[in-house]
Amino acid sequence: MNVRFNFYTPSEIAKILGERLKAQRLLLNLTQATLAERSGIGVSTVARIESGQGGTLDNIIRLALALGMVNSFAELFNMAPTNIEDVIAKQNPRLRASNKS
Repeated sequence: MNVRFNFYTPSEIAKILGERLKAQRLLLNLTQATLAERSGIGVSTVARIESGQGGTLDNIIRLALALGMVNSFAELFNMAPTNIEDVIAKQNPRLRASNKS
C-alpha cells in the first residue's frame, strides 16, 4: 500500500506505521515477545509502537531491522531532485543554514 502522508497528523502517521509493523510481525508469525527479544526492546514498547502511541526513532529502527524492513527507510533519505531548483542547489550544496526566518 502506497500512502501519501501529506495530509496526516503525526499521530495518524504513527498509527499507520504501527499497523504496518504489526502486519509484518504477524506475516512472519512472530509474537510481540519474540520481536521484542530480537530487537532488544521491551514487549510493552513493541505494543505501544504497534498501537500507534509512538516510540523513539531508535526503537522503530530496531523493529524495522528485526522485521527485515530497514530498507524501507531508504526512500526517507533519498535526496533525488524534484525540480530544477533542486538540481541547481545540488550543484552548490549549502554548508550552513541561514539566520533569516
